[in-house]
Amino acid sequence: MAATKRKRTKSSKQARLHRWLVRLGLLALVGALALAGYMVYLDMQLRERLDSRQYQLPARVFARPLVLREGMALRPDELMAEFDALSYREKKPLTEPGQWHREGMAFRIWRRDFAHADGREPAAQVTFRLRNDELSNLRDENGQKIAKFRLDAAPIGTLLGGGDDRNPVRFADIPPLLANTLIAVEDQDFLRHFGVSPRGIARAMIANIKAGGVVQGGSTITQQLVKNIFFDHKPSLRRKINEALMAILMELHYDKPYILQEYINEVWLGQQGSRAIYGFGLAAEFYFQKPLDTLEPHEMALLVGLAKGASYYNPWRHPKRALERRNTVLDVMMEQGLITAEEHKDYISRPLDVASAGAAAQNPYPAFTEQLLEELRPYYSYEELRTAGLRIYTSLSPSIQKLAEDAVSARAEQIEKDRGIQADSLQAATVLLDNNSGNVLAMVGDRRPHYPGFNRALEARRQVGSLIKPAVYLTALERPHQYNLATRIEDAPIRVEGDNGDVWMPANFGNKSHGPTPLYLALAKSYNQATARLGLDLGLENVRQTIRRLGVQADLPRVPALLLGAVEMTPFEVAGMYQTIANGGEHVEPRTLLAVANADGEQVQRFRRRSNRGVDAVPAYLLRYAMEQTMREGTGKSAMRRLPGSVAFAGKTGTTNDYRDSWFAGFSPDVTAVVWLGRDDNERTSLTGATGALTIWTEIMRKLPHRHGRVEPPRGVEFKPVNERGQYMNPEYCRGGKELPFSHETRLEPAPECRGRDRFRWFRDFFGDDQDDSRRDDAAPREDMTPGWGVDPDEEDRQRERERQLQEQLRRDDQRQQPGWEEEPLQLPRDDAWQEEERRAAEERRILQERLQEEERRREELRRRGQEGVPVEEAEPWPGEEDQWP
Repeated sequence: MAATKRKRTKSSKQARLHRWLVRLGLLALVGALALAGYMVYLDMQLRERLDSRQYQLPARVFARPLVLREGMALRPDELMAEFDALSYREKKPLTEPGQWHREGMAFRIWRRDFAHADGREPAAQVTFRLRNDELSNLRDENGQKIAKFRLDAAPIGTLLGGGDDRNPVRFADIPPLLANTLIAVEDQDFLRHFGVSPRGIARAMIANIKAGGVVQGGSTITQQLVKNIFFDHKPSLRRKINEALMAILMELHYDKPYILQEYINEVWLGQQGSRAIYGFGLAAEFYFQKPLDTLEPHEMALLVGLAKGASYYNPWRHPKRALERRNTVLDVMMEQGLITAEEHKDYISRPLDVASAGAAAQNPYPAFTEQLLEELRPYYSYEELRTAGLRIYTSLSPSIQKLAEDAVSARAEQIEKDRGIQADSLQAATVLLDNNSGNVLAMVGDRRPHYPGFNRALEARRQVGSLIKPAVYLTALERPHQYNLATRIEDAPIRVEGDNGDVWMPANFGNKSHGPTPLYLALAKSYNQATARLGLDLGLENVRQTIRRLGVQADLPRVPALLLGAVEMTPFEVAGMYQTIANGGEHVEPRTLLAVANADGEQVQRFRRRSNRGVDAVPAYLLRYAMEQTMREGTGKSAMRRLPGSVAFAGKTGTTNDYRDSWFAGFSPDVTAVVWLGRDDNERTSLTGATGALTIWTEIMRKLPHRHGRVEPPRGVEFKPVNERGQYMNPEYCRGGKELPFSHETRLEPAPECRGRDRFRWFRDFFGDDQDDSRRDDAAPREDMTPGWGVDPDEEDRQRERERQLQEQLRRDDQRQQPGWEEEPLQLPRDDAWQEEERRAAEERRILQERLQEEERRREELRRRGQEGVPVEEAEPWPGEEDQWP
């Protein structure tokens, strides 16, 4: 019985064990099925996210690249500023792209590889010399002479900042030393494990036990990547399990190079306000102002160290911690054989070498960027600029921009000290344009240039004072039979009474009248009474139309005070007006935007130069000459003590009532610059244009390279000597006089002192002087002249359309204003002037045909480039129906 009972008990225990085993097996099967189902779910999430993942990248903005040309004007300090903007470093001998060195005035540069708008240019070296601010002996790395050499374009920020920012890199572009250092520090088993490293976990546990706290983690690079993409950083057991499972799945679907590439692009490495710095590509630029592939080992070590905690090891806030962390990484690099002991000793002794904290600003040029966004707005949506990673190529010159910023900041402060003006009460703005292209080279909207606040260059509308006067004198010079530079203008008191009884009596500076004055000198000396008298004789409407033809679209009040600058304009608008004069009468719409490419540089849109000839070249040149005299003997002559006398500078001062605004606008043969100086509250500054804005303008222009010598006059201009009464002094019969330029259509009265010296003159006068006629014809062949006075050089229907637009603008002005002065009738040219316009119409059509042919050749060249490499197309406005910009 007992044996039977023991046998039954044993059989019962085996049955219970079997049942438990069955239950456990079923439970394990259910768990395995659940786990498999859960992993399928995780796998779907993983693959869907990674396979469809696209980085949202803000548009990256680039300055214009410096093109070195044989014989170009280039100052050494300008070249140094370009190197600084490009983050080039001086080193001898050169070891990698992005370096330069000099011996005396001989330079060698190793440029970086760069994708320009018209194609990629590889890294290459160049040598040249600078002598007397002129570049010579330009040679490539093989010693062959070359005509030009283009550097890479400096990155100048991103658009519409905030949020995540990165500069993704491909695995092939990752420096091997960086990849190996990252593996050695973060995951030494990376190449062997399957997503989770048991050895790494065990090693971390032992290290933590020895340290008595958490000093080392056991997560692999794959696990960290999963965490960065899918999870937040709050520790939890559920997150760690999901992280491990997804890491295993990631290893099943993707190879090691892809995982390492994504980690390098995904890891958080810093913060700048609302902008998060992700990835080593952007971190290299953020901390060192260098591309990733040019980092030195100690710089790579710092970035790898930041992966552990970019905020804790911030090199600007906590430089001691950052240095210790970097040196720890350098120790690991030596232990793993990545660097030698000698290299370790060298690198560990170096400082952090990070750029200044403000150097990596997302938008270092806020005034320029505001205008750039305005030009981009018709072509791209807000979201596209914020997320599509576009590459935007602009006209900004980094060296000129820095020069303008330094001049505005330093001179505004110095003026306050010298003049006893309250500190920080003055504000300033400046705009610099290329005369021929209209490209905006620099723009400053605040005496604190990097402050993204009120942009005075674009938004501060202030009265321009005497800056408007050149338009009055241009209107006169467009009538060569009536006016020339020697015509005497009466500078005497003038009184104009309006319908409402108001009286306008302009006065000169110092309340002094000067009597009959040559036209050019009245402008150079900025005589108010002479200008007002001349403008009223010409007709207010004619002057207003001249201002329009110079490119000004601002509201123009129909009152006599307009002749002396009672019109509000921004510095940017003034720059566009003066660029027209500097460019010989051809107005080019100022622009910052040159081209846009997609993130890969595979598709390029170009933005065409938009120009319009509103003024003929002959009167434009005569006006330029008069404005040159402003610098020689007029209100701008104080600047010439600091400017090279061999450069043809021209300009005009501007001062408004009660000395509220100080202006200067002027140009050299290549560059137009406008400076405004005043107070934001529009209170008195006690500064004239000469004592305020001109000093800043001079500081900028004296440091720029310029073409020397006289500006060549266009066909149709003759230089003749005249006496103080504006009478021609024929050098064949008498000597002396002042030589001035005149239109070939101007008929000068002979000076009495030069008459009667040729006994046969009456004979030639009676029968005609063929010799003189032929000489005049040689001086000004009619068929080679530019189109007629103030006529658009397009077809006649374009001319009529322009006239219609002007009249429409005038009518709109009438609707907006209640003029208190009697309206001036529009004074039409005489009949012979209209006949002259008809004769010029044929010439205009010929010039138009030549331009159309040139345009067709240019388009053919663009099509050819598109077939050979990067597709290029003309930009078209964005077709969106609603403006989606905030």
